[in-house]
Amino acid sequence: DLKGATELKNMIIDTANSNHLDQVVIGMEATSIYSFHPAMFFQEDSDLKKLNTQSVVIDPKKTKRYHDVFAEDKNDQIDAFYIADFLRVGRYSVGIVRQENYIALQRLTRSRYELVQSLARAKQHFIENLYYKLNKLVISDELNTSIFGSTMMSLLTEDMTTDDLLNLSITDLADYLNEHGRGRFANPEALAKTIQKAVRASYRLDKVIANSVDTVLSVYAEEIKAFQ
Repeated sequence: DLKGATELKNMIIDTANSNHLDQVVIGMEATSIYSFHPAMFFQEDSDLKKLNTQSVVIDPKKTKRYHDVFAEDKNDQIDAFYIADFLRVGRYSVGIVRQENYIALQRLTRSRYELVQSLARAKQHFIENLYYKLNKLVISDELNTSIFGSTMMSLLTEDMTTDDLLNLSITDLADYLNEHGRGRFANPEALAKTIQKAVRASYRLDKVIANSVDTVLSVYAEEIKAFQ
């Protein structure tokens, strides 16, 4: 933690000053996210910068290969010694700890990738559950709009039941699509006919199952909206 890193920093400064060192190299093995904060702390600390300090994060595979050459047992003290010796012989390069912009971009890129993957999974689960409710709508070749559009999502998960969709006139359903789609549907009446045709041809669910499926669809619909 920060307290421990500060104590270690003070020890390093005392040692460097008492030995009149002109450079300090602080090395640690990469341990997922856990090495990031101490590495950046040592690199950016103003007191350590005065000692020409480099903060180095090392691939553990490299230090293991170096350690294996000497065939000694492993414990924390021995591991620390060989990390220091690895640095002493200069077999390292200053990595991304210096590249703040890289870290910032890395975080954004990886988070965006995870969001895209999560959105894809949520859409897949939504389609799977919608198939239980309206199987013909999912596989319809006549549907010329995305099921994941805001109007279609509201229609399928919030505003109307399956019976409502069946009992609504084509004109009223077309008006709903035109209003909620803000006029973006080229032919709302044709879309309304396609939806009703698919609803009529789909299997009917038992009420208990239908309620569960509707609940799941609503959950995934909210998740998709959040990711988008």
